[in-house]
Amino acid sequence: MIEFYNRYKKIGWSLLIIIAVPLLVESYFLIIETVISPNDLFRSDFYDNFFVLIKLKRLIILFLLVLLGVGLFNHFGKETIFYYLYQYRYGLGALFLIGCVLFEIHGSSIQYWENFFQDSKHFETWIGISRSIRSDEWAVNTPMMISQYFNGAAPFPYFSETIRGALTDVFIIYGQPVLNIVEIFRPFHWGYLLFSPAKGLSFFWIGRIMGLFFVSFELAMILGNKNKHLAVIYGLLVTWAPIVQWWFAVNGLVEMLIFGQLAVIMVDRYLNTHRYDQRFLFALVFLICAGGYVLTFYPAWQIPLAYVFLVLFIGIVYENREKIAFKMKDLAIIAALILAFVCAMGYILVMSYDTIHLVMGTVYPGARFETGGGQLYRYFLYPGNLFFVTSRELSYSNINELATFFDFFPAGIIMALWVLVIEKKQDAYLILFLISFFILSAFCLVSWPDWLASVSLLSHAQPARVFLAIGFLNLLLLMRALPLIETEFSGWLKVSLAITIALIISVGSKIIYHGYLDFRMFSLVLLFLVFIFYLLLSWSKVKMQELLLVITILLVFVSGMFVNPVVNGLDVILDQPLIKMIKETADSSDALWIVDSEAGAGYPLNNLPIMAGAATINSTNVYPNLERWQSLDPDRSDEGIYNRYAHITISLSDHDEESSFILDSADLITIRLSTRDLEKLEVGYVLSKRDLSVFSNEAVSFIPIESANGFTIYQLKYLIN
Repeated sequence: MIEFYNRYKKIGWSLLIIIAVPLLVESYFLIIETVISPNDLFRSDFYDNFFVLIKLKRLIILFLLVLLGVGLFNHFGKETIFYYLYQYRYGLGALFLIGCVLFEIHGSSIQYWENFFQDSKHFETWIGISRSIRSDEWAVNTPMMISQYFNGAAPFPYFSETIRGALTDVFIIYGQPVLNIVEIFRPFHWGYLLFSPAKGLSFFWIGRIMGLFFVSFELAMILGNKNKHLAVIYGLLVTWAPIVQWWFAVNGLVEMLIFGQLAVIMVDRYLNTHRYDQRFLFALVFLICAGGYVLTFYPAWQIPLAYVFLVLFIGIVYENREKIAFKMKDLAIIAALILAFVCAMGYILVMSYDTIHLVMGTVYPGARFETGGGQLYRYFLYPGNLFFVTSRELSYSNINELATFFDFFPAGIIMALWVLVIEKKQDAYLILFLISFFILSAFCLVSWPDWLASVSLLSHAQPARVFLAIGFLNLLLLMRALPLIETEFSGWLKVSLAITIALIISVGSKIIYHGYLDFRMFSLVLLFLVFIFYLLLSWSKVKMQELLLVITILLVFVSGMFVNPVVNGLDVILDQPLIKMIKETADSSDALWIVDSEAGAGYPLNNLPIMAGAATINSTNVYPNLERWQSLDPDRSDEGIYNRYAHITISLSDHDEESSFILDSADLITIRLSTRDLEKLEVGYVLSKRDLSVFSNEAVSFIPIESANGFTIYQLKYLIN
């Protein structure tokens, strides 16, 4: 009778999961895609229309995936499934990557461009939405990548002739794929060099997701005494952290986390093997990591994260101190490593010296000098990140700027101090992490003297950016402390501590979010944190570890996994009649282009022609073309406006007006360009949404040649030299 009951209980639970999970997941996807709102789930009439709103193909795929998962678990059991997933993780990962590349799956918000093309067919995302707020990715970085395929002289140049309509260093700033030996330091660009734009973009996105998860997993295996539950939890919390996903394709954050962690792993592997073929391989990977980290070229994150990776490196060496036994072969490997790194960086410095000099001399971003302070509220930000994917906007801030790691502060600090102070264990990692944590926290909380900020190099990093490293350290502290705690906390103590800490963090979060967290959201956050902190305090029990893993999967699914959409292909760009029209025109002439920004054709449309290989003067200027703009401003009175990284909108004005520069924001300028200055800038074509024939005069004629998607290409004919 008991066996009969258990069997049918198992079947009942399986059926419930097979039916409920796909419906819940599909409902969540509809919320992300703004088809429904979270409040609709509580309306009685919602379910009458549910099957009209759903994407049926997607729901069927979800049913099949859940059915397959439940079937495998019931047949083989979770232990066998987890064993094979772990044992063949890299092979399975490679197959997944290959499949995604073949189907051109990526997470770019590139389909947002559809909103700017008239008469465009509709391109649907598989999951999620293209987000306008990620314009640094879909409006700048990805268009620049596409332009590398169609550069006039040759594909993938170090100096592009397309961006800015002038020779532009695309390797060091907004690092784009280039056909050059130094691209060895950017392995996630290799797909661009080998495949089509869509497949290259897929390799870039999926490769970095998988790379970050695997290196995070392996680092946690080292720090967490090979606890696989802990390693998966850490890998999930790092890879799909809100701050990682909201900044996924720009500023090199993912690369920093991959290269920094992988370099530490390589040191550990090097010290734990005596085979010199393997040591050479580990040293080579370390070299690529070091070069890749340097070439992210974003000090605001590089420097604070370097504090984390430095203490990790010291900890690895200290823990393996008894295994250190260098021979002449080791010295030769290290010498070769240093020589190769110096030569590579020296080559890049020579190639990009003028670019670096120009960038450092700009008004924005220029050479920053920060002294810290004012970031106390950031310790309470992470609970609100739970709702960023499904909420539309914050009235007082940018979601990207408030995105953080889900670090469960202050759990990592409390547990680390418990291990060190109460249990009196002298753990090198915890001590080093705490030192780094308190140094970086001090910079974020109070203003430092100029000399101290300068010596620490933190003067090059805004304190808001430094906080990224603090969240990362909180996770590392937690991952290291959990398996070391031997104390069995009583039930009442765990409940009391969990409620107290959760209440403090939840109230603090509600205060700093200025009303963003309503009562329902606040209650959900409070209950969630109580549960999480209780599980952390109960870590010694395997069941609690498994439950925490399940909760972590749910957490990253809701807060980070679908920040970016699931999309396939680049047809939204490459199949547009306008893009094909621009490409045909650009292929027949190397004349320079501008985009007339009137009639609603401002940023990001200034970056549209470069995706067809048209050399465009006012595409985003990643650094200024001072000589060009000074030709319009001979007394340099407006240099403070155009000497910056800038999205440039051009508004054509009458022949008798003077050209002028207007600063709209730190990274956006408008040029009121007199038609008499067009020849001075050597403009050959203008892309516009308005009738430009009215600007024809005795000096220049605007000749419409083709129209598509609401735009017209005008060829300029200069009548008087």
